[in-house]
Amino acid sequence: MVRSVGNDATTSFFSKYPLAIVWGLLVSACLMFLVIATPPLQVADEPNHFQRAIQISQGQLIGHRFSASDSGGVIPEDSVVFAYRYDDLKGRYERKVDWNRIFGSAPLSWKSPKREAGFPNTVIYSPIFYFPSVVGIEVGKRIHEDILKSFYLARMSNAVFCVLAGMFALAIVRQGRLIIAAFLSMPMSLSLFASCSQDGPLIAACAVCTALMTRLNDDFCKNRWFWPTLALLMGCIIASKPPYILIAFLPLIIAPWAAWRSAAGACVFAALAALAWSVMGVHSTKIPFRSADGVDAARQLHFVLSHPFKTITVLLHTFRVSAYSLMGQFVGVLGWLDARLPDWFYQFEVMFFILAGIFSCLYLTGKIGREELLRKALIFCVSIGTVSAVSLSLYLIWTPVGDSYIGGLQGRYYIPAAIFSVLIFPFASTPHFLSVAKAKAVEIGLLTVGLWVGFGAIVQTILARYW
Repeated sequence: MVRSVGNDATTSFFSKYPLAIVWGLLVSACLMFLVIATPPLQVADEPNHFQRAIQISQGQLIGHRFSASDSGGVIPEDSVVFAYRYDDLKGRYERKVDWNRIFGSAPLSWKSPKREAGFPNTVIYSPIFYFPSVVGIEVGKRIHEDILKSFYLARMSNAVFCVLAGMFALAIVRQGRLIIAAFLSMPMSLSLFASCSQDGPLIAACAVCTALMTRLNDDFCKNRWFWPTLALLMGCIIASKPPYILIAFLPLIIAPWAAWRSAAGACVFAALAALAWSVMGVHSTKIPFRSADGVDAARQLHFVLSHPFKTITVLLHTFRVSAYSLMGQFVGVLGWLDARLPDWFYQFEVMFFILAGIFSCLYLTGKIGREELLRKALIFCVSIGTVSAVSLSLYLIWTPVGDSYIGGLQGRYYIPAAIFSVLIFPFASTPHFLSVAKAKAVEIGLLTVGLWVGFGAIVQTILARYW
């Protein structure tokens, strides 16, 4: 009997990376639903992300400051019209859509005259993680599609990138594999993957970056491409979200002494990349937010430095008051944060993460030495520090001076910090009480149940909210 080489290769690939394959297949089905069933521009900040992607597709990597109170870019007028076409749906649960409204309107053209458009909250972002959306937009332009169809292509391109990046991360990760799969499978993550924004690719890139960091103590890091890729990824992540700056120190914490120079080089490169974008891209386009409401970043920074203990109190008070809503948003509140999933699902997700955490801890094969314990503690401090840095950034740019509550916080901002916390879990080799085959089967079983339940909750929520 002659066996097919192609079939053998496929079987071998599946047996080597079963969790990555299963995750990719199931998530692809969910993302296809979200791309189609979520009405245009009904993910938080998607209109401004779309306009930023259009600007980048025109070769304008750095935006423009039009005045002291507005910044953005010069883009086709019809694209601006499209960006605000569905604003009436935001926060109004009783408003529904149908396909006639979406596809029955007069088509909007890329050839319309260009005009200034303001999107100050996204123009400051690095162009790197917009490139998947830009690819979709460019494909739409090249095949002479209108803006609506190009928008859907941008969503699909984003989804494809995120699936491939997520599969790669799950294929190479050596710590907390099931945990990182759970983070990538949350409805909030999936909604961002299926949107036209930088947030989905950013989360997927954080997963890849984390997965690479789990390989700092084996031969995988000896590949020529490893350290340049890790440095570049960290630089792109921090340039896109400067409050994540502390993740640049993780290689220094994790890497063995023999790789210390490479780790230090990656850290310095990431910091310099973020600094370069801050100087070139942020400084020239950033405008004050909510100045009429008493927001002043410079004065707020002076307040923070002058009252460090009060600032800590503000942080703790904010988390105490908003813990429930932030956790809900972290797991997933869809649309413009106006489409909560069923209450039972949040309880299910807590149980799912507990089971995933317990299973991941079964890989612990012995006592943790003092040195390793110190590493874990430092990683935990980096995660907490990143959460605090994200919160303080909103305190500076979005909160009135001296206020006792941080405004503008959303649970999704903490997903990258959560992903990097996976580095705390033990290395995956062979868990106690289970063979390798049974461990893989348990991982796949838990993930499949979690994804299907999540998919059902997403379908129920999206259809009830918009259709």
